[in-house]
Amino acid sequence: MKANANLLIALAGLAYMSATPALAEDYPNRPITIIVPFTPGASTDAITRVAAQELSKRVGQPVVVENKPGAGTVVGAVAAKNARPDGYTLYMGTNSFYASALTLKNPGYDPAKDFTPLAALGRAPYVLLSPSSVPSKTLKDLVAYAKANPGKTNYGSLGRGTSQKILAEDVKEATGIDWQEIPYKGGTEGVTATMAGDVHGYFGTVSLAAQHVAQPKLNLVAIAATKRSPYLPNVPTFAEEGYPGIVDQTWYALFAPSETPGPIVEKLRAELGAGADPFMLHLCGAL
Repeated sequence: MKANANLLIALAGLAYMSATPALAEDYPNRPITIIVPFTPGASTDAITRVAAQELSKRVGQPVVVENKPGAGTVVGAVAAKNARPDGYTLYMGTNSFYASALTLKNPGYDPAKDFTPLAALGRAPYVLLSPSSVPSKTLKDLVAYAKANPGKTNYGSLGRGTSQKILAEDVKEATGIDWQEIPYKGGTEGVTATMAGDVHGYFGTVSLAAQHVAQPKLNLVAIAATKRSPYLPNVPTFAEEGYPGIVDQTWYALFAPSETPGPIVEKLRAELGAGADPFMLHLCGAL
């Protein structure tokens, strides 16, 4: 019986190995879904939709974006991890993908074990946004306001382990201000709350900030980069404002569940790698 069982296992393995190249050759023959762990309209969502359009052209199938926000990107990551590893469900990760896994006790996924990287699509530094309803034309103004109102100022974040929270805590430590966290599911909600004056600081990517550069309800206070962005030339760096240690950026990368067949992974890498420079990298700063 044991010999028969071993034979069946061996035959199944051979069948899988022989079927995999054919599977990759036929892939994709139906729509692909990319899970985004943020709300519609957020910078990650917008960039993913551009990537989806280009990937769709290259593979000849629709590429659909599915938003699954919540818990500092954990909801989307777990959904992608549990998806069938057949190349038809992908995941758009940012640096919060790794940060949440490291800072949460039981995130429900392991980035290294549960996912296979496909392509790095770009990077973008963060900009501190503040409502014009409080003195915040400059970082000095905002710090002075926060110190004059201890315990009454706050910042928006996308949850524990995300860049927005880490950067806000860096600002808290560097400047000595006492502001409290208010979590949101996505960048659109965070910016909306900032414009309404519900939060006094929110870190959005350059691409998100650039969409609101002319918004009278917002001040673009400082950029967490080593130099000014060509897309926001009037926004000073934190170093220019006296805080050189505050530098951070997000990255965007596509992943597949770890058991996705190798030939499919390589096919996706080839298509995404060929399209990365022309359709994505410049958009991370300008979109």
